Amino acid sequence: TQIGEQVLEAACKSACDWMSEGFEITVAVNVSPRQFQISDLTDVVLGILKRTGLPPHRLELEITESMAVAEPDKVARVMRPLRMLGTKLAIDDFGTGHSNLSILTQLPFDVFKIDRQFVSALETDEQAPAIVEMILAMAETLGLKTVAEGVETERQADFLRQRGCSMAQGFLYSAGLPDDAFLDFIRGWGKQSRPTQLKAG
Repeated sequence: TQIGEQVLEAACKSACDWMSEGFEITVAVNVSPRQFQISDLTDVVLGILKRTGLPPHRLELEITESMAVAEPDKVARVMRPLRMLGTKLAIDDFGTGHSNLSILTQLPFDVFKIDRQFVSALETDEQAPAIVEMILAMAETLGLKTVAEGVETERQADFLRQRGCSMAQGFLYSAGLPDDAFLDFIRGWGKQSRPTQLKAG
């Protein structure tokens, strides 16, 4: 859990640095099941936000689908004070777990992240497009944003864009980058005729 806190604090600090350069970026950070077991996770996150100076609405916490289904009450309890301040909650790798949809619709999610296995299969598996369309439609009905993971081709990106996917990440745009290289990347991104909303984490 200590490593998890260090990662979260480093990500928040980096986001503040990017904001000081004029980039309004949301930083997304995975929260492990072990981190969720600590009793004061809410206070830990609030403390990190205070120390780094990152506005709460610029932080997005990601949890796995299996964790959400296993401990929905704890997820709701931890996130309630954070969401009141504007912090977002994303469900990671959506579609790979054994979801109880009635539970998922009761939890305070803001973002569905579509698992890369469905995205990578869009051009090879007859069922993958229907699954992705279903997830996007459900997210739209619930008023949630969507992030497609593992986008590698323009055809995948076009499919997702045409069906209203909010954001995408993957090698089509960039491999994972260290802080300085990411700052150079977003400086270049802003000069292109592309959407400027990026997500780090």
